[in-house]
Amino acid sequence: MGDKDQLFSQPYSHIKAFAFDEKVVAVFPDMIKRSVPGYDTILKGTAMLAMNHVQAETQVYDLGASLGAVSLTIDQAIGPKSIHIHAVDNSPPMIASLTEQLSALKLHNRIDAHCADVADFSMNNASMVVSNFTLQFMPVASRAGVCEAIYQALNPGGVFVLSEKILSSQTMIDYYHGYKKVNGYSDMEIAQKRQALEDSLKPDSLETWQQRLRQAGFQHTEVWFKAFNFVSMVAIK
Repeated sequence: MGDKDQLFSQPYSHIKAFAFDEKVVAVFPDMIKRSVPGYDTILKGTAMLAMNHVQAETQVYDLGASLGAVSLTIDQAIGPKSIHIHAVDNSPPMIASLTEQLSALKLHNRIDAHCADVADFSMNNASMVVSNFTLQFMPVASRAGVCEAIYQALNPGGVFVLSEKILSSQTMIDYYHGYKKVNGYSDMEIAQKRQALEDSLKPDSLETWQQRLRQAGFQHTEVWFKAFNFVSMVAIK
């Protein structure tokens, strides 16, 4: 499943802003496995939440779908249920790879891949919306509006799973860098990727995200997973 992530293993005199281009797509499964603590647990938790909340004849939205791990996990977890899963991502290489993958799979439910901006994508009749490490790449001013649109799109009892890298103490950041070293990244790789992400990934605090969710209308929100400076929240309408 893809190549080993060695994108920052050579020294660069100029670090370009991180982008989800063809090079990232080729190594993405390895990159996210080694870079996001607890990613497999987040997927399994999403599957459990889907089994509890996804209703037949509704829509499910995977926002920032990348290569479709969330969409495929939900489809497998719930089995045939006459739902329509929308995998949305604004990276053409990601969507091209996902579309090719979907064409070769036998699915329980319909999954469509959409190359679109999450902020502009229309949603309705939703029983579940998932955004895994996606809104952190959006302009800060757009994030509240996306949360409000998700709330409006969800049916009563619907669930929103929001996973984000958050502002944290330097201690937690240092621990996270140690986690990446344990997973085989060098100090140079860690430093160069961090520099590449500076202009594209703007994390917010956990408190800011919780406030956004409340303002969007969610009365019940909880952090169900946390590791270092990464969290996953569940919000129920």
